[in-house]
Amino acid sequence: MDEFLTDDQQADRAKQWLRENGVFVVAGIVLGLALLFGWQRWEEHKLVQAGEASVVWEQLRSAIEGERYNEVDEILALLESDYATTPYLDQGRLAIARMHMDRNSPEEALNVLNALIKSPVDNQLLTIAELRIAQIYLYQERFDEALAILGPDEATPFVASFHELRGDIFFAQGQLENALDEYQLALDKDKYSVIDRAYVQIKLDDVSGSIAVMVIDEKVEPVVQQEIPSVDIPAGEEE
Repeated sequence: MDEFLTDDQQADRAKQWLRENGVFVVAGIVLGLALLFGWQRWEEHKLVQAGEASVVWEQLRSAIEGERYNEVDEILALLESDYATTPYLDQGRLAIARMHMDRNSPEEALNVLNALIKSPVDNQLLTIAELRIAQIYLYQERFDEALAILGPDEATPFVASFHELRGDIFFAQGQLENALDEYQLALDKDKYSVIDRAYVQIKLDDVSGSIAVMVIDEKVEPVVQQEIPSVDIPAGEEE
């Protein structure tokens, strides 16, 4: 056993092990260092790329605010080609979609948002894009498509916004009971204060009031107007 070997014997055994396995040890060390330096360089590259993308994003915002629409298209193409893996591309698409809606071009806005949801970088930006698409469908009175893209109730910080928008869609369709339920759910599930609670409460009260009026109207029986019989007046008695 090793504890009974002399110091010289232990040294000889160590030298023999190194001779037999030294190549693998050195190779492992070299590979580990290569991976370490490679990872560091990749992290540095991502930081540099993110910094460059943020500059391009600011240029995009300036072009949108200045209504330089040709420049907007050029900057979007740059984000798509050189910075597609950064969140700035999706943020840029959201901003451009809003720009198109401000210009009353809903189809252009939909094209940009659909490109976003096909290759999302950030789940929250994906959720925002879905909400924006549903809002545009509501604007276009494409109610079934709007409800379809909202999908089922999801565990997302924006769940209250989903319910508010569903309420708006049902209200536009005249489905007041469903709208009432959705507005109430929006208030109940607003854990992150993502909706304007006062505004949603106004919607809820208005719908509740409309339903109450409808119930009263259904209970009130229509008054049947009785026909007054005509009386023939002899010609001699006319004044």
